[in-house]
Parts: sequence; structure tokens; C-alpha cells
Amino acid sequence: MKSQKHNTGELAKLEVEIEKKLIEDLQTMSKNSELSIDDLVAIAVKRFKSSHADYMGIDLDYP
Repeated sequence: MKSQKHNTGELAKLEVEIEKKLIEDLQTMSKNSELSIDDLVAIAVKRFKSSHADYMGIDLDYP
């Protein structure tokens, strides 16, 4: 996963308010993984998005 590139397309700013502990955890994860906080957030959102296609209006038909 560390070799995978994130945020390579057109970028835009997003400002959010989240729990202070989450920010501290992101900072720790960034330091320990050597991935930027931007990349960690992009990875997290991509994973959330893939698990919640219904939020995108996509109806997945699993057997």
C-alpha cells in the first residue's frame, strides 16, 4: 500500500471539523507510516466509499 500513489489527479481543498483525538491519531499514523495526512485521509475515504456504494446511489447485486 505504501507504494501506491494517492492524490495524483486534480486536487481540491476540504476543510472539516473532526474530533481532536482523530487528528492526533492521524498525526501519529502519518509519522509512523511516513504517509502524509492527506494520503491517509484519501485512503480512508476511498475505503469508506468502496464499502458504502449505497451512499453513492450504486446498487451492488451480490449473489
